[in-house]
Amino acid sequence: MRAPSGEQEAGAILRGVGGRDNVTRLTHCFVRLRFGLLDPAAADLDALRAHPLVAFAVWQADELHVAPRRDLFRLFAELRDELGDTGAP
Repeated sequence: MRAPSGEQEAGAILRGVGGRDNVTRLTHCFVRLRFGLLDPAAADLDALRAHPLVAFAVWQADELHVAPRRDLFRLFAELRDELGDTGAP
């Protein structure tokens, strides 16, 4: 079986946070993607945590932090492309 492409991985993360329309902000630090969400209840932490790319997903204050096992900066760029202006801090 072929490994998922980066776009598929970014799409899975985006679905896990409740979809494009649920993201109000996307930033990152050195190890985590940081999402501001319109409706935190729409995020599916179980699905995010079950994804083989995700090391962990946790809430910290009002942000959902998703730590990928690899390719943080590539995923961030792909998510920003998908989100457009919505992804800007």
